[in-house]
Amino acid sequence: MCLSSVYQKTDGEAVFLCKNIARVIPGQGEVVCYDLMGARTVIPGEIMDIDLMENVILIKEKTA
Repeated sequence: MCLSSVYQKTDGEAVFLCKNIARVIPGQGEVVCYDLMGARTVIPGEIMDIDLMENVILIKEKTA
């Protein structure tokens, strides 16, 4: 089983948001993440990069 950690690119830095993410659903201006226990996290922005070797998902911060 591959679980990932989610980071958001903010001011040039990757800020940790959540871990043990099992499911990711991209939407209009947001990314919905579900962890191993089914907890839902909604992150404003869009997917920038998914690195399955490092188990990292990088979200680009939503701009106004």
